[in-house]
Formats: sequence, C-alpha cells, structure tokens
Amino acid sequence: MIFELQDAWEDMLIKQHEFNEAWRPKVVAAQVWCLPVKNTAQTAAVIIPEKVEGAEAVAMAERAILQFETVGTQHPGTVMRLPGWIGVDSSVLAAAQIANQARQAFLHVLASETQKVDLKTMSKGKYARALLKRPVVLKQIERRIQVFDGIPRRILFTWAGNTAAPEKVPVGVIIEKLQIQLEEAIQAEDIPREQQRQVELKSISNLPQDAVLHRYRPIAPHPRVMLYFGKEARYDAMPHANLPVFVLMDEKAPWPRVDGLGPFDPEKARRQRADKVARISVIPRLDLYLQVPSETREAAANFGLDTDSDLIIASTYNAER
Repeated sequence: MIFELQDAWEDMLIKQHEFNEAWRPKVVAAQVWCLPVKNTAQTAAVIIPEKVEGAEAVAMAERAILQFETVGTQHPGTVMRLPGWIGVDSSVLAAAQIANQARQAFLHVLASETQKVDLKTMSKGKYARALLKRPVVLKQIERRIQVFDGIPRRILFTWAGNTAAPEKVPVGVIIEKLQIQLEEAIQAEDIPREQQRQVELKSISNLPQDAVLHRYRPIAPHPRVMLYFGKEARYDAMPHANLPVFVLMDEKAPWPRVDGLGPFDPEKARRQRADKVARISVIPRLDLYLQVPSETREAAANFGLDTDSDLIIASTYNAER
C-alpha cells in the first residue's frame, strides 16, 4: 500500500542523488538550455531557450535529475524540461542504469497499486499525488537518463513539432463502449446520438475483436537531440532532450560540433511532416484510426527511437529499443 510506494519513492530519490554524485566530479564540459516553466496547460506560442554553461549548467542538471515534483507556478499537466549535454571524462553508464531502474521500480509499484483500486475518473498522477501528498509529475519520473559511452562528433538540438503519440486500443473495447452508449441513447430517446452510435458500430463491425486501432494524442512541442558518433551523414541516436544527455569527452581531442537549441517556431511546427504516413480514419469523433504496419516507424521516430540506427556503443538508449 502507501508504505511500499513511499519506500519506492525514497529509494528512487537516493539513486538519483547517487547518480549525481557519480557524474559531477567527472564533468569536462556542460551546456544546457533553460526553458520557461508553464503555469497553464496551453501550448506556448513562443519558446525562447536560455543558454547556460559551466558550473551553473551542472547545478541545473543536478536539480533537473531530481525534479519529480512541480516547481513554483508550474501547472501539474505540464513538465519541466532541461535540454543539454554534459561531457564526462569516464563512463557514468552503470550509475545511470541504476537510477533509471529505480524510476521504473517506482512506476511499477504505482501501477500495481492502481490495479488494486478502481480509479474511475482519477488519473494515475492524481492518485500518486494523493497517496504521497506531494505535487508529483509522473512524466518527469518516466524519463530515462540518457548516457552514451562514446565521443560524439556532433550534437544537434531541434524542436519536435506537429507530432502525436499513438495509443493502441483493441476493437473489442471500443465495441463494448459504443454498445453501452447506444443503449443509453435509446433509453434517453436521443435519436441523433443513437444513429451516430449505430453508424460507428457498423464501421468497425467487420474488424476482428483482437484488431488494434490507434488513437493519436497530440504532443506538446518538445526538444530532442541528434547524436552523431560515426562518419555517416545520418544521426546514430535521437532521444528526447528532456534532460541533459551524457557523453564521453577527451580534453585532448577535438570537441564535438554543437548546434544549440534555438527558439521554438510555431509556424514551422504546424507544417506537416514530409514522411507522414497515411492513416485510415475509422471513427473520427474518437480520433481512432486503423493500424497501418508502416506506422511503427513513425511512432518510433516520435518517441526518439531510430529504427535504422546501427549504434553499437554502450548506452541507456539501447535499452529502449
């Protein structure tokens, strides 16, 4: 119950502190881009990053790794992000793996607890905040600390705009919900709603019960980073840049070329992706689309995974694939 979740929370904090203790003395270079904290759930029209370097960047990175709660006027439906990169003179991969495992352990305990109760309209985040009595932000816990045991030749920060996260929904679940809504409409003598539910049921009646539909949830603008380790023109890894990435550095070797994070361009973000895959709309009202096999690649790209990468250096990035 609450004690298991509290223990997992405290252990998670300890492991993040230990990770900070592991990488701090090894820092060779540090750059981060500070983003404004949002006090509303609305997407900001303009985002101007503020570049910070050196000791101040290190301090900000330490705080960000430990930041699992809202800060100041931060809206609980938003997240704090600190894109950047930190060069270390020797590997911190093992400590990062332990810190990431502690995050996953907390989320596992929380998932086990929520399965035991009927949350109804309460979200998992609200449930965690109620139990821990803390302004917890789950998305800041779900992040993976990204560490690469390699020396990059280039680090490129960009904004990901006009993307969406696909949620898989079994057809059987949709049919069950539509049938309940249809019965309610009939009892209420709501003819327009009754007719609409009948049309929607008919549209998926020929699909197998175990077929999967996709519901696309728009993602707020977020930074990502492309890392180039080899000589190929294509990047080797593209994780989200919610936290600084850690890479190896040799003070005697040339430093990587760094393309910093610029302002968020809302006009550019509204443009459709050139590689957007056609989707078959099934129930527009629910934003449900028929799963297309090639969407796997698009979904992977949206979540920072490179399906073509031949990255062979040790990293936490490989653990996601």
